[in-house]
Amino acid sequence: MHKINLQNWDRFNTYNFFISVDIPRYLMTFNLDVTNFYRYVKKSNYSFYLTFIYYVMHTMNQIENFRYRFIGEEPYLFDSTHPSFTDLIEGTENFKIVTVLLENDLKTFLEIAKQTSFNQGKTFMNLEMEKREDLVYITTFPWAKYTQVSHAHNIDRFDAIPKLVWGKFEESNQQLLMPFSIEVHHAFVDGLHVGKLINLLQEKLNQL
Repeated sequence: MHKINLQNWDRFNTYNFFISVDIPRYLMTFNLDVTNFYRYVKKSNYSFYLTFIYYVMHTMNQIENFRYRFIGEEPYLFDSTHPSFTDLIEGTENFKIVTVLLENDLKTFLEIAKQTSFNQGKTFMNLEMEKREDLVYITTFPWAKYTQVSHAHNIDRFDAIPKLVWGKFEESNQQLLMPFSIEVHHAFVDGLHVGKLINLLQEKLNQL
C-alpha cells in the first residue's frame, strides 16, 4: 500500500468535495444474471456464496478505486483487498463474521474460507483480523428477493470500506436474476467505477 499524494492526485477535486459532506457514502442495487454461474457452481459442487465472494472480490481488485481506504484520516491505496463475510453459526439462527485473505486460486480460497469458518466455531469475530482496513464487508440475504437494502453503520466520514449484499435469485425469461447491492465512499468511488465493476462482474459470470 502507499499513501496518496493529494497534490498530484487526478481525483483531488472530487475527493475534496465529497470528504467534506456529512454522509459521503452511497448505495446502489442491480440485477445480475447468474444463470451460467449457478450452473457452474452446481456442476462443480461449490458453495454459491463463497464462490461468488471469490469472483466479486477479484473483480473489485481489478479497479483501483475500490482499493482506496483511510488510515486515520489520510487516504491510502492498497495492493489488494480481502473479504469479511457473515456466516450462519451451525445449528442456530445467529451469524458470525469470518475474515480471510483472498487467494488467487478458487479451490484454495474455498477450502480456507470453509476451514476458517469451521475453526472459528461460535466466536462472533476474529478481532485481530477485523481491525484491517483492506477489507470488504459482505453479507447475503438468500431468503427472499429484495428491491431495497440499507446497512447498520456509524456516521463516520472516514469509513471507506465497501459493503456488499446479494439476495435470492429468481427466474425471469429463462434467466436467473439476483439483486446485488454495493455501498461505497464517494470520495473514492464514482458511479463510473461502480458501472465498471458491474459490467466486468457480469462478463465473468457469463463466461463460466
